[in-house]
Amino acid sequence: MLEQFLIVLIVINIIMMIILYAVSARMLKLRRQKKRSFNFKPYPIPQMQLSSIAPCFALNEYGVGADSMVFFIGGEGVFASLSDRETWVLAGLAKSAKTIFEFGTCSGKTTHVMALNTDDDARLYTLTIHPEKLNELTFPDTDDDHHKDMAELEAKFDKFYYEGHSTEKKINQIFSDSKDYDETDLIGQVDLIFIDGAHTKSYVESDTNKALRMLSPQGIIVWHDYKLDAPDVFHYLNELSRTIEMVHVKDTDMVIYRKHSI
Repeated sequence: MLEQFLIVLIVINIIMMIILYAVSARMLKLRRQKKRSFNFKPYPIPQMQLSSIAPCFALNEYGVGADSMVFFIGGEGVFASLSDRETWVLAGLAKSAKTIFEFGTCSGKTTHVMALNTDDDARLYTLTIHPEKLNELTFPDTDDDHHKDMAELEAKFDKFYYEGHSTEKKINQIFSDSKDYDETDLIGQVDLIFIDGAHTKSYVESDTNKALRMLSPQGIIVWHDYKLDAPDVFHYLNELSRTIEMVHVKDTDMVIYRKHSI
């Protein structure tokens, strides 16, 4: 009987030692990962507070100033809408722009909001492919498959949010594959460019190259969907940030490039 008891005790001790070893190994691994995480920047593009992005967002003793006021429409029920904060940022930037270009019209709600916040003589160009021409989109095998499908889904509109509103007279709707669009007439003339078209590497790279050529001397480019869930956009912008100075607007998925500091 004593012999059996000793055997059971030995077995229990062995099991406890195995468990203790496994737990210790796991804790050591977690400590190493935590130590490494201090040296890992998941978002390599440096963040910037909104108050430093443009004068209209400057803070005073009460918080953000009255110059930040915009005409605004929330995203409730709107397909593929920006967040309310992102809409506010874009509307604020639009206030000082005379010429705006948007890659990716989608529903036209963001187009409408930007136009609402511009002067009467402003011009806004917005580009999307016509739903009947979706088969003409060109995606190489290296483009992210999920966002190939999303690009087609977001290009389902041929009637837009701004139609029938006062903003319509400011807006030039372009139906084209953005890779085929000829930006020659707008080179060096566009004050605000918003890139929110197909979120695949080949398209964001093509749209960016066109945007850089169109940008006016005091112009701003805004990219949307700088996040891990849009891997082609995320990795492309991280690479681009090695060659031009870009900032990630705090608490948004927006990245901004400005030719000249404010």
